[in-house]
Amino acid sequence: MTDSPLADGAEPDTREQDAPARRGRPRDATIDQRVLAAAVEELGERGVNGFSVNSVASRAGVAKRGIYSRWPARDDLVLAAMSTLAANLVPPRTGSLRGDLETLAPRVAAVFSEPRLTILTRCLAEVAQYPAIYAEFRRESIDRCLAAIQDAFHDAVARGEARPDLDPGLAMEAFLGAVLAHHTLGEPSRRTADASAGDSGEAFHRSLVEFCVTAAGAGAGAAAGPRPGP
Repeated sequence: MTDSPLADGAEPDTREQDAPARRGRPRDATIDQRVLAAAVEELGERGVNGFSVNSVASRAGVAKRGIYSRWPARDDLVLAAMSTLAANLVPPRTGSLRGDLETLAPRVAAVFSEPRLTILTRCLAEVAQYPAIYAEFRRESIDRCLAAIQDAFHDAVARGEARPDLDPGLAMEAFLGAVLAHHTLGEPSRRTADASAGDSGEAFHRSLVEFCVTAAGAGAGAAAGPRPGP
């Protein structure tokens, strides 16, 4: 299931936009962004199974040789496009559980926005047929994101901010599940009102963070970080 630079039919006639750079001519820095955006559109319309590098080249207005110079195989581009839909979290290390969760919550919530969620859900359902893509995406985009959330709770235990018997893995799942439920299963009128007010869930995130900090710190015998203002 891999394309080659000569597969998928004729290249779009866009040689000027991705021709070999002349001496002293800077490389077009927008090509990567254009190709990845086009690849996400392709995934949204055709999924992993129908993904075509030739179609991506046409959407992006880039010659296929320019794409293959960056992503040597079709599956490499599929993986790169899927990765842009993930949260790509890293441990915030703000020094407090509250600060870490306040940083993580909106980034996690962004994954559950549309059309991002629908595209990613479709891709994950289809990518099971491509073990190499799935394994890489699981390792780099899913496992690392889960670890970033889990590390926030683990660090809180290490600082004495959370009770010593707290299970960081269970706390991570509860936090992630709450964000997922709110943004995908919550009352539609509430989500619409949030969006109309430009809130995008900030009020919910603050309430969730407060709940998690309080629950994690119950019985810890230490402060749970500074409380936010009104």
